[in-house]
Amino acid sequence: MGFWSFYFFAKLLLYYRGDIGFHVLYNLGFAALTAWPLRRRWLRVSRQVLAVPLGLSLLYYDSFLPPIRRVLATAGDVMTFSGAYLLELASRFFNPHVALGLVALLLVWLLLAHRLRMATFAVIGILSVPAVGALQQLRVAAPAVATSGAPGVAAPAGATEPLTDASLTARLQAFYASEAPRRVRFTPPPADSAPFDVLIVHVCSLAWDDLQYVGAQDHALIKRFDLLLRNFNTAASYSGPAAIRVLRSACGQTSHAALYKPDPPECHLMADLAAAGFEPHWTMNHDGHFGDFVGDVRANLGVAASQDVDPGARVAMHAFDGSPIYDDYDVLSRWWQKRQALPASRVALFYNTVTLHDGNRIDGYRPANSHDSYQRRVTMFLDDIGRFFDLVAQSGRRAVVVVVPEHGAAVRGDRMQISGLREIPTPAITLAPVGVKLIGPGYAAQPQRAVETPTALLAVAQLLENLIADAPFAGGEALAAAAANLPQTEAVSENEQTVLMRVGSDYQMRTPDGAWTRYDTRSDQ
Repeated sequence: MGFWSFYFFAKLLLYYRGDIGFHVLYNLGFAALTAWPLRRRWLRVSRQVLAVPLGLSLLYYDSFLPPIRRVLATAGDVMTFSGAYLLELASRFFNPHVALGLVALLLVWLLLAHRLRMATFAVIGILSVPAVGALQQLRVAAPAVATSGAPGVAAPAGATEPLTDASLTARLQAFYASEAPRRVRFTPPPADSAPFDVLIVHVCSLAWDDLQYVGAQDHALIKRFDLLLRNFNTAASYSGPAAIRVLRSACGQTSHAALYKPDPPECHLMADLAAAGFEPHWTMNHDGHFGDFVGDVRANLGVAASQDVDPGARVAMHAFDGSPIYDDYDVLSRWWQKRQALPASRVALFYNTVTLHDGNRIDGYRPANSHDSYQRRVTMFLDDIGRFFDLVAQSGRRAVVVVVPEHGAAVRGDRMQISGLREIPTPAITLAPVGVKLIGPGYAAQPQRAVETPTALLAVAQLLENLIADAPFAGGEALAAAAANLPQTEAVSENEQTVLMRVGSDYQMRTPDGAWTRYDTRSDQ
């Protein structure tokens, strides 16, 4: 086997650290290929030539990086990245702890390779993977998770069930089956209620873990919200699917594949708001061309609404592909000025911002690293939204502002994927703060209310319907009533080929090959 035994030892080290997966049968097959005795030199040389690309391919397959098919599908988008951003991404793959461990392992291997049959130990190591997995299966049973009251994933109280691929797949299917009939049915507001606007601020790259990592979890804006959903799951970690989900939030959570299939008309949030008497509008602080984000939004509004981007807004930074990103306050304040001239008594706005997206460069500012860049940009964004709250209040108009993230930025990263990579929709990426602010005459500010139960986008749609059906600007406890008994949704997140599902206090991940494994949420940072 020669040097290939070290290849397997290195992969086993990474596997038991939780940095990669390990497909036993494929690795056994590759081990047999590299260890099989060959007499003729040309056969041994040919085997080595063949083994190098096979070994690299198998290492990639064992990793948690996006499947090659997905990489090829997004190659056109990646080609738009600036050279500086590509270099920065490459540097994030370097982990000094892992590097030192591999160097130490190599030194031990060099010391022992001439004294012991390392191929034998490599095969034993490969076989240890299913053996350890079998022992874990014998010890682990699913805990009772019915205490949350959310449908789909929870088992009966006190029940235990082995965590097998089949049982976890059944849980996931049960979750989507329970979500399918859920609906929020909007009704027009009472004729005598004070009119107000609904402003939805959809934020790219904002999660609790990001805020905590840069020390912004107690920013003044977080404290200004009248209502905070603290256990909210975005269900997605990429912008396109996240936009589709929020624009279809009047229905229960669907699988990723279902996002790209026709859905019932009553699922479209903006269309529902329009039917309830709100004139629909949408705007962004970017051009939306990357990944055809603008196409995803247009296709899922469910109602005619032109894109309203003011070309006179101030450019605050440039994206990883060099496109301009406009100042949030400038975009929103310009739109608000136009809104005040509209004859409509009720307006609904969908606003999308990418200020916090990884790789953005603030004009005239050179950060030391991605942490400093995000910290600067998140402060800018939160301050801008706070200023916009003040502007709306000064106008004398009434508005319900909902700040809902698309997903997090993965600023911290973890053992399974580097900072900025969001292929696996981890809780650090999908657990995000949703804040609601009521502004205008008639609303008596109350101490902030927090919803701790597990929620998703259906709760946002239901909250808006509750506020529209009531009179939140007529005094009293309208917000408290609207926030009571919001629909709960267990934390299930999904990308094109990867699912993460909360089961009890743990997270289980379904990999692209259909197998399930416990997700290690620990970070080296």
